Amino acid sequence: MKLKILSHACLLVTTESGSVIIDPWLVGSCYWRSWWNFPEPEYSAEDVTDVDAIVISHIHWDHWHGPTLRRFFRGKPVFVPDEPGLRSERDLHALGFRAVVRVPHAGTVSVGNIKITMYQFGLNLNDAAVVIEADGVKILNANDAKIAGWALRHLLSNHGRFDFALRSHSSANARVCFKIQGGKLYEGDDREHYFRSFCAFMDVVKPHYAIPFASNHCHLHSDVYEMNNFIANPLQLREYVLRRKAAKQGWKLRVMLPGSSWSSDTGFALRSEACFENLELALAGYRDKVAPQLAAYRRHEIGVTIGDSLMERFLLMLRQKQRRARVHEELTLTIHWPDGRGISRRLSLASMTLREVSFTKRSEPGIPNMIFPADVFRDAVMKNMFHHALISKRCEFIASSETDLSRLEATMGILGGVELGRYPFTWTHAVRLAAAYGRRWRELFVYLHAVWLLKVRRLPIYLAEEAILRGEF
Repeated sequence: MKLKILSHACLLVTTESGSVIIDPWLVGSCYWRSWWNFPEPEYSAEDVTDVDAIVISHIHWDHWHGPTLRRFFRGKPVFVPDEPGLRSERDLHALGFRAVVRVPHAGTVSVGNIKITMYQFGLNLNDAAVVIEADGVKILNANDAKIAGWALRHLLSNHGRFDFALRSHSSANARVCFKIQGGKLYEGDDREHYFRSFCAFMDVVKPHYAIPFASNHCHLHSDVYEMNNFIANPLQLREYVLRRKAAKQGWKLRVMLPGSSWSSDTGFALRSEACFENLELALAGYRDKVAPQLAAYRRHEIGVTIGDSLMERFLLMLRQKQRRARVHEELTLTIHWPDGRGISRRLSLASMTLREVSFTKRSEPGIPNMIFPADVFRDAVMKNMFHHALISKRCEFIASSETDLSRLEATMGILGGVELGRYPFTWTHAVRLAAAYGRRWRELFVYLHAVWLLKVRRLPIYLAEEAILRGEF
């Protein structure tokens, strides 16, 4: 058996009788030119042309990448989690994929002698941890799934000790985009939180090898280049683990950058880590390399138009969730272009109307501001992609108080819920949700644990996550 890391969150597993590729993002960028693979992908034509099946853990574009799927894998069977929402399956059908198989929670499918078991986890968005078993080797690809507590222990009881466990180790959320006016972060990300969570997860799983994974990316668009400061790279994680002496606790960390592999015959073959020796220089060189693509996209962005019909469609999305708003609840919606142009509209959540106001990127007390690049806003409306717009980090959410920021979060929660199928309410979705938690009932106890930590102990969400991983109350 051989496993090979091809890119950010892309894993290839091959045996003599079958091969699967998980979460392929191999070409270009994603999230409106915000995210780029770093280090760059490393794969051969044989790696992608001979694969028997695709496994997608969840719908985020750095795992579910349309351009990669269209280019390399048309006609291949695709396995996706049998989550309550149908967005992933529908979008795959729209790309021309016909053999889409929904795998139930803790359900197993086979490709040759490779057994694939998927464990869903997540209250608002379903990620899935993927278990791969073949030739006596066991791999747990947790990628972005925050599986923990009883749900994780159930997985371990089903499969025993793993040879490899792969998990993300850096920030991918949009918290850094929510700010109190003046630049103060609403809920700053603690870089070492991701390291502590990685280690706490591995302390429970105790694999032979812990692999930092699903965090090998960077930001090259001018809107988000500074966000590279929030990305924790695997060498920094390794330094943290060495200080912690985690190797004495039953697992060893192995950095496997894209292009690295392991086989049962020859062991590890690791890619050079030189790209991290002078990270600023490497990122600047990467940005220069893709400058023609960024320039072409800038020209595209400048040409984007925002009309009244698009604004009406935006309002219709907000109406998908029945919500009683107080009359004074207003927000500013600001849209801007890379050549300096911009428009602002005052959004009334009570009457669901927009009126024109002077262009501003500031907030007023009681009137927070949602700020979108024009292309991101247009696509988010036309393609129902506001959840992905948040992940791009190209948006800003500015408020004068934490109360106003909470209102911004609630509004974006409605728009994200529309994308993920939670709104408007339908009985068919409710039935699918109930059926899912019939299989995933252990996960509900994790949420009860979280409520205790968040509401009673009043821990920040990231510290609550760590406490759940460690089994603390």
